[in-house]
Amino acid sequence: MDDEPFDSRTSDTTRLFVGAPEPACSPYEGVWAAEADGVQPLLFVNPRSMEVERFMRSCGLGRPEGTNEPLDHVATECELLERLALRAAGAPASEGAPDGAGLPGGSPAAAYETFLSGHAQAWMPAFAERLAAEARHPFYRAAAAYLGALVG
Repeated sequence: MDDEPFDSRTSDTTRLFVGAPEPACSPYEGVWAAEADGVQPLLFVNPRSMEVERFMRSCGLGRPEGTNEPLDHVATECELLERLALRAAGAPASEGAPDGAGLPGGSPAAAYETFLSGHAQAWMPAFAERLAAEARHPFYRAAAAYLGALVG
């Protein structure tokens, strides 16, 4: 365990991902895409966020009832990749998920590769790099290194 109190990680979380007025390192793909295009980032209603949402829904992953979190969050995108990797390795589909033929590309492996190359690798390496540079708490520096190794 690290020697820093939990509160230091909590304050780093707020500074990094919520910010006042802006987060130091937005966890949303749509924000990164908008910044790259030189336009004002908007949650939910930007083309990249809507594309991610359509892709995730086609894979059987949607916004849980009663929540209002955009689906292009780094954690949600990693969850999708995890589910697709497990299915490609032979795990059964979760309830309500399409069979392999109904997935983008026609199989879990194809959907995984499509999402990895078309989404995760398009922004997560830069996100991980910025997170490592901006994080004060070792937990987030370690998470950034791990994520960078996974998608880099």
